[in-house]
Amino acid sequence: MTNQINKTKAIFAVFIMVLLMIATRGHANWLNSLVHLPDFTIPALFIAGVYLRKFWAAFVIIISAVAIDNYAIVHEGISANCITPAYSVLPLTYYGIFWVGKYMSSLNIDTSIVKNALIVIAATSTQWLVATSSYYFFTATYAKTGWSNFPAYIAQWSVAEIIPVLFWMAAISIVFTLNQRYAFIPYFSAKKS
Repeated sequence: MTNQINKTKAIFAVFIMVLLMIATRGHANWLNSLVHLPDFTIPALFIAGVYLRKFWAAFVIIISAVAIDNYAIVHEGISANCITPAYSVLPLTYYGIFWVGKYMSSLNIDTSIVKNALIVIAATSTQWLVATSSYYFFTATYAKTGWSNFPAYIAQWSVAEIIPVLFWMAAISIVFTLNQRYAFIPYFSAKKS
């Protein structure tokens, strides 16, 4: 019975994370017209890795990210500029984030905050660099200039795309720390081993 309750809670947690992804994935929707929140995909994968630790959770989140992009391109007329052969690398980098999350004990602000912050920064930056490098390789810029403009490309886009993920992770760490103290979401209040 406990396993079924935990599975139901895990399904509900993934459902909430997918809803946050739908609301924040950067495409035209009612929430983005009010306020533009950064994409929640990478924070969702960290949460799934740290607390859920099941492949199915990562699979659902990754497939949802691809489905959200597909919906935005096909039905909302969003540019398909980012859909190159490099897009196939994106799910692999997302799984890497989930896998790294499995090696963290919690997202709380505690004695391991420095270690966890460095892990989050390194994993997020690596994921971004791999995904962006593969995307850049298939752009017209690369065809004209090769890798010579890549440092400028990194300087332009890294801050705009990595920092918002780190802000999400800081907010999540605060929420999970408060949750450990006050247990307003009991399923996530204990450290996972």
